[in-house]
Amino acid sequence: MKYTKFTNLEATNIKGANIDGELANKKQYSASVEMSVDTTLTADQANSLAVLFTCSAASKALTLGLDDGQVMFVANIGGTNAVTVKAIAGDSGSSVGAGKVAIVVASKTANASKIYVLN
Repeated sequence: MKYTKFTNLEATNIKGANIDGELANKKQYSASVEMSVDTTLTADQANSLAVLFTCSAASKALTLGLDDGQVMFVANIGGTNAVTVKAIAGDSGSSVGAGKVAIVVASKTANASKIYVLN
């Protein structure tokens, strides 16, 4: 089946089984980050829907650099160290322990972002 190309499309609802490519400039994959020092995501990593990270040192921070209203899943897939996750520089952040997943809803106002640790 061939694709139909649109230059501009406005729709209230779209129904379908698969979406290829990018959605609203957000990549459809997760980024992986291995860290041992305080780390800030690159622009490409910050455009991911999810970030999987590990940290080989204690008391470190991961700054996501998100846009206002952006939502991201973060997963600490490491086995030992908790990491302070911050939506933007200047946030106090929230601790995401080893093996934990969180949903981040970003705000450009310092300490106004919401970080919900799920498990």
